Amino acid sequence: MCMRVFPVLLICLALATCSSNILRPEITTLASAELQGHRRVQLHPLPAPSPDESGAVPNIARLTPMLREGLSLRGYSEDASAELRAYYWLDLHVIPIDVEVDQAPPAPLGPYQSVHRLRDENATLHLRLSNAQSRVLWEGQIDSSLSPSWDSDQQLQKAWDALLQQLPMAH
Repeated sequence: MCMRVFPVLLICLALATCSSNILRPEITTLASAELQGHRRVQLHPLPAPSPDESGAVPNIARLTPMLREGLSLRGYSEDASAELRAYYWLDLHVIPIDVEVDQAPPAPLGPYQSVHRLRDENATLHLRLSNAQSRVLWEGQIDSSLSPSWDSDQQLQKAWDALLQQLPMAH
């Protein structure tokens, strides 16, 4: 029994270490001079990606309040008639992790306990600001861990915060 618990604990420790990584935003389009002077923005979530192999679909709706708050801290306000548009989406990456123990337990419980299936979830968060003619004025993305699942909202919030720190303040 103790031999089976050790590999699972080792994997959990490794996942916990990986989940505390430093967030590094990547700016794919630097801020255009046209971005200055815009304070009002329309929010446009892009369609949710296809479900992963487990059938899970990332919930884009939980990103909207996080983005709204982050943009507000940068001096932007939401307005349905604004020329500046914020497109945002989330790409989910699920990595299955199988942990096998040396021996199957003796009957009556059977060998089904000998393999533990875990999932490591990561996401790439994208934000694109464009004008009414769809010209990109600023774009960035950031990778974030979503594991463990009970902490995924806080991980997404940290990712938004790190990405939005790269966005120029509204004037």
